Amino acid sequence: MPTDAELLTLAQWLSPAYPIGAFAWSHGIEQAIRDGQINDAGTLQAWLRSCLNEGGGRNDAIWLRLAAGPGDVTETDARNRAFAPSAERLSETVRQGAAFVRTTNAVWGLDLPQLTLPVATGRAAHLMKLDIDACVLLYLQSFVSNLVSAALRLMPLGQTDGQRVLAALQADVIRVEAETRGAVPDDIFSNAFLSDIASMRHETLEPRLFQS
Repeated sequence: MPTDAELLTLAQWLSPAYPIGAFAWSHGIEQAIRDGQINDAGTLQAWLRSCLNEGGGRNDAIWLRLAAGPGDVTETDARNRAFAPSAERLSETVRQGAAFVRTTNAVWGLDLPQLTLPVATGRAAHLMKLDIDACVLLYLQSFVSNLVSAALRLMPLGQTDGQRVLAALQADVIRVEAETRGAVPDDIFSNAFLSDIASMRHETLEPRLFQS
């Protein structure tokens, strides 16, 4: 079990207050809302469930775990970049990862290289000897929390409904954390096709609020 101090470190890294600029990215949700694919709490919940179980959330959990293992983190990072389904999703993970590395190196005295966000998070947790299962669980919660926050700014969805969506996704977060234990690179895939396509189409959306 992680100690209280270890849990607090993970909570700090994966808090909305951690300066990685997560608030500026929507993971394609802005395009999906513009297209009418997301228009209320129910459709948002279904979209995020797909991302968690079949798309970016699940894959990020696997990249994080691989980066926390004995393998070459440079190779893991290169694979993550290669698997990005669009230029904007690549930019999202690269730029947030750079911000995570910059802050974490400065505060905890680590020497992380420039890495994508899940790889940087997993490597930092490995170097700090933090509990990886807890790290994945909190990472996935942060993932969906950031996307709910984006949706709140893009559509008439109240704060209470946003929290209902998050609560409804708890079981999915817990399941993905458990199912990705022991995963290998060959387990990476995406069946969240609408999310991937939305991130591609978002590249030319005008006007827009978010960078992805």
